[in-house]
Amino acid sequence: MALLNTVYQPTSAAEAAALLARPHERLALLAGGSRLIADLETRTRRDLDGVIDLSRAGLDGLELRDGAVHAGATVTFSQIIQHEIAGALAGGLLRRAAAGEGPVNLRNVATLGGVVASAETDSEVYAALLALGASVVLHDGQTEQTLPLDEVQGVPGLITAVIIPAQAAQGGLARVARTPADRPIVAALAVRTGAGERVALCGVAPRPVLLGSELAPPDDFKGSAAYRRAMIDVVVERARAEIA
Repeated sequence: MALLNTVYQPTSAAEAAALLARPHERLALLAGGSRLIADLETRTRRDLDGVIDLSRAGLDGLELRDGAVHAGATVTFSQIIQHEIAGALAGGLLRRAAAGEGPVNLRNVATLGGVVASAETDSEVYAALLALGASVVLHDGQTEQTLPLDEVQGVPGLITAVIIPAQAAQGGLARVARTPADRPIVAALAVRTGAGERVALCGVAPRPVLLGSELAPPDDFKGSAAYRRAMIDVVVERARAEIA
């Protein structure tokens, strides 16, 4: 494992954000650790002086407030799946996306903050949050701000929470993958409310995007860029059909 000088255990979000903002110390956030620990063990990450352990920072709350689900950054996929309200959003769309993100041992540690921060191209959880119109609360060490997830192109500071509207909605999910247990090559997640429809795509850009955004599909062993583009209309139609 890579050698670290320090492990910090802040007891609040403000303290964690202030640590992260230190200019002369190279620190990484440790929440579920599903990626960071593997990188440290294999010494893929050699650029760190220490880690900020978020387990005591009070970011694990999950509640309905003011018509929205407020989920702390360290809430895990398993907590989302088991939560009566969060899991039932848009006909269970977020629950289905979380269940498809990986095996149960991953779901028990992977966090909402982590999925937003990493913004992996094939993350159905990230795409579900986009389709649901989620917002992200960011702390830069001094102040907090809340931004719509579709406006977040980077994470300038600490993610403290994800806010998901709990409005009446229907959801649909369609994907193509090598096997049902694999992460998707391309997927579409649609949410329809009285105000309209939002469709999010994953596997067609460097990060999941809303339908209509600029696309730049990867070209790799899972599928060529041309194949991924051809599958967009297919999965969007299937996701909409599931709602209908």
